Amino acid sequence: MQIVGICRFSLLGRGDWAAFRTIPQDKADENAEAVEARKASIFAPERLERRFTTFEHLTLASIRAQTDPDFTFVVLASELMPQPYRDRLAALCAAVPQVVLRFFPVIHAGTAQAQVFKELGIEYRQTLQFRLDDDDALCNVYIRRMRQAAGGIVPNAFPFAASFRDVLFCSVGGDHAGVYQWRSPFFSAGVALFHPSASIFGFGHYGMAERFTSISIPGHMSLVTHNGMNDTTLDDGRIRRQKMNLIDAEAATKAVERHFPYLTPEARAVAGLPV
Repeated sequence: MQIVGICRFSLLGRGDWAAFRTIPQDKADENAEAVEARKASIFAPERLERRFTTFEHLTLASIRAQTDPDFTFVVLASELMPQPYRDRLAALCAAVPQVVLRFFPVIHAGTAQAQVFKELGIEYRQTLQFRLDDDDALCNVYIRRMRQAAGGIVPNAFPFAASFRDVLFCSVGGDHAGVYQWRSPFFSAGVALFHPSASIFGFGHYGMAERFTSISIPGHMSLVTHNGMNDTTLDDGRIRRQKMNLIDAEAATKAVERHFPYLTPEARAVAGLPV
């Protein structure tokens, strides 16, 4: 069984971006407008600097720290990204052996993934896919635990999804800044899918648990960061509705030491964690 992660780093195109959710595929003009609006947003220098910081200190750090190094991590990025940022991204990715970086024109994430899989000779029917955003991180035993949980099932005839049960949700700045422990299986950070022929981006992450046979793995968590540039908001209603539990510095430190021991003081500061 191969394990392959996919990360969209400022990739322009249809997917689950909020800007595209209400636009039909055949509305080319409206798609173009959405692309231009999204381009101005995701390539804004302030946003790109924030993404590079989290990608380097959180996302790539978690890839480098895996106790089981036998996996591939595909980074999908946009050809429209300004060249200095493309060069910077290439340098970061080249330093991590598991990372494969590819640039694309405006494209659906699943289509870009399929092209890379074909290039690398990766077959869906032999692969457990997982997704990870460029501002989130995995616990250091993620690959090992997923291999233990799914190794006896892949390959098989039926699709199934897998997720760690808990999330360490770090909100940086604003009225709700703090660290939350959140029971949210099948949140996007580290959610995994075996499907014999389809991309993980073809399905909503929460919907996979309802659509396919699924397993939720207790005892481990993913790390998610949130700031004012996210598609989703954090407010009193969401915190209450989703039962997000604000934890103190001592509990946050214990969670980091157990699940994310690779985080440097700088990385902890980036995530809004106690240093």
